[in-house]
Amino acid sequence: MAMKIMAVRIGDRYGPEYEKYLEEKLPEYEFIWVREPIRDDVLLQWNKMHGMSLDIDEPICVIDIDILLVNNYKELFEYPIKKGQFVSIPGWWRDTEKKRYKINGGFFKYYPKDCRYIYDKFIQDPDLWQNYYIKRGIARGPVNGEQYFVEDNVNEELELVTVPESWVARWCAKEEIGVKNFDLNKWKVKNSQLYHKVTGNDYVYLGGEFHPDIKMVHFTHATNKPHDWEDYKDFV
Repeated sequence: MAMKIMAVRIGDRYGPEYEKYLEEKLPEYEFIWVREPIRDDVLLQWNKMHGMSLDIDEPICVIDIDILLVNNYKELFEYPIKKGQFVSIPGWWRDTEKKRYKINGGFFKYYPKDCRYIYDKFIQDPDLWQNYYIKRGIARGPVNGEQYFVEDNVNEELELVTVPESWVARWCAKEEIGVKNFDLNKWKVKNSQLYHKVTGNDYVYLGGEFHPDIKMVHFTHATNKPHDWEDYKDFV
């Protein structure tokens, strides 16, 4: 039986080409696409919680679609997991100054039945949780915070496992991403310096290639899209 991969593509921010890219990169897996909210009051990426409601006794992967898969990326999807564990990628670039958080929401692997309690807690009051982390300054609005909700609740009952930090990287597609006074060249230098600090690897992207250790590249930020990157064509 093929392992299932679930991803959310709701609205028109990302076109069907994002589905095509991922399905062509991962043809041996079965995709579950969430194209409509699971409930009227569940917003955008919070619909990833749907995976935790599935009656499946095998691990699934839940991914964001604003990613590139590079090098030997299938090692990420085949990362070993036992019942009672929850696998994620580390957010070494730090999405929040709250140091207790260490994961990034771009990739989860888990047994859905292990996580049903997390889904049940969320679906009882989506409005509360969709605003909880924004109101506390942990996440930026208007829609955000699902990875922190997941991490907080995983730590209550499950063993949180993160893949090696060298396996994942953040990248930026262009200068104009709606961030005031953003300097792309300075950002790339800082990003590579931080990657070196946490992994010992000398670079993120050099000579048209990502470091060989990197398997997933996450283009975080609403207007920062991999398909807008001038080098995207080299990774299709």
